[in-house]
Amino acid sequence: MTIHEIAKRANVSVATVSRVLNNKPNISPKTYQRVVDALNETGYSPNAIARGLKHNSMNMIGIVVDDIRNLYRAHVIYHLENLLSAQGYTTIVFNAGTKGDSLFTLLQQQQFDSLIFVGSSLSSREVEAFIRTCCSRKPVLMFNGCLDLPNVISVICDEGRGMQMMADHIYRTGRRKFLYVSFGQNLASQRKFCGFQKKLAELKLEFSDDRLFQAPTDDFDGGCRAGQAIIDSGLSFDAVVCSLDLTAMGVIHILRQYGYSIPQDISVSGFDNLIYGKLNPPFLTSVDGKIEELADVAVKQLLAALNGDPISHEPFSISPSLYLGGTT
Repeated sequence: MTIHEIAKRANVSVATVSRVLNNKPNISPKTYQRVVDALNETGYSPNAIARGLKHNSMNMIGIVVDDIRNLYRAHVIYHLENLLSAQGYTTIVFNAGTKGDSLFTLLQQQQFDSLIFVGSSLSSREVEAFIRTCCSRKPVLMFNGCLDLPNVISVICDEGRGMQMMADHIYRTGRRKFLYVSFGQNLASQRKFCGFQKKLAELKLEFSDDRLFQAPTDDFDGGCRAGQAIIDSGLSFDAVVCSLDLTAMGVIHILRQYGYSIPQDISVSGFDNLIYGKLNPPFLTSVDGKIEELADVAVKQLLAALNGDPISHEPFSISPSLYLGGTT
């Protein structure tokens, strides 16, 4: 809720709201009461709004996520909100997947000190155009995404490095016939697959296009459908590297239905090291993207920018690690 919305609710000017907040004279009792009622109805403290007017800051940060149902995204939002709250900031989360074309209008209606876009799929032309036209004077954080704009801070997990580590680990267990299950074409997906291809090239292992499978969705069902496509392909394989944990769980489910033992017959790995992979043994071998560490770096850089420090044009990168479960 901004001072403009308070003014609209009370049917007065912004200047009148400001006079009430700053206890200025020459306001009729009736008008004064309308403004106070509007403030009380919204649940906002007049003192907080007054501070915002005085310092040109509402201590509010908007967080935009492509799909809030995604557990990885939910963990990211939790850690960002926790860190920002400790510094006195209030956060509002916007689920872009349900807002459609109204998203940017909603963002413009709020008086944010900064915006955070979570997920590489939001490194889009539409988001870039919005930042250029409507948010060019405020620091903007791209969490695991990149945009080449002067006011944008980018922090990313080096997914390519993570996939290289995973492919190397599986190779060292004796596997040579790799398949890969991907999802989508966002920057994170591209970085993962490029890292996988690079490591296989270093290991002098051939990888043809028919050994790449696309999960239609980023969930368990998508993994099941990718797993069925693998079975139907008739290819010979002893390892399936998946770009997401949930798709890996779906692949494992299908392979077991066809009599494969994991990992005795087939090694299967995921990415993100989410709790889903630890619900039943053997636990899923996965790449840990270090969400907490990445969130800590992101918030530190954003707070520095909000304090007026120069913004680096180079993305801040965190190297992931391997979680060695029992599926490889």
